[in-house]
Amino acid sequence: MEILGFAAGPYKTNCYVVRGGNEVAIIDPGMHSYDNLVEYITSNDLTVDKVVLTHGHIDHIRDAGAVAQRFNAQVYIHAADAFFLESYKASGSKSALLFDAANMISPTPEELQELVDGETITLAGEEFSLAHAPGHSPGCTLLVGKEYCFSGDVLFKGSIGRTDLEWSDDAAMQESLRTVVLGLDDALQILPGHGPTTTMRAERMSNPYLRALNS
Repeated sequence: MEILGFAAGPYKTNCYVVRGGNEVAIIDPGMHSYDNLVEYITSNDLTVDKVVLTHGHIDHIRDAGAVAQRFNAQVYIHAADAFFLESYKASGSKSALLFDAANMISPTPEELQELVDGETITLAGEEFSLAHAPGHSPGCTLLVGKEYCFSGDVLFKGSIGRTDLEWSDDAAMQESLRTVVLGLDDALQILPGHGPTTTMRAERMSNPYLRALNS
């Protein structure tokens, strides 16, 4: 398995391409990721198996519908965040304007699949466990493999996702950190939704939000 990543859009959201042979899974295709993805996938004659969204905030979902349509792929998201795929279009928020939500292509109902806590998902031939970790958004979901964890906006290098946004919940985030994040294997490489990669061991030792839970 090979993992490629690049930052896209106004918030520099990490988009990941998980490749196994000629098959790829795309994680969090944010704004302006579409052209890069099309170029890479077509020039390498690859097949897109699925598009996976760690949560529903627009910087992570902006180009998901366009990518799914272009490559005839299914889009996976937790049911609690599925409403975000349409809600931004009718929103007058700064984020909706910044990400041109009015012209966003949403996945069709036929293209949508649900991420279910405790189940597994196969990404380019390898299985990842799904761990629901609400707080930053209601449907935040970690994708936990043998070596890698796609943490979305739950866990960053030295930080965690914001909980002062609409639909965020600080109490839920604290519970997710205690019961989900702290239970992750130290050897895991953490691939977050923003910023550099890290390891679970490093975050357990130095991330102030995790250390506070152990004090």
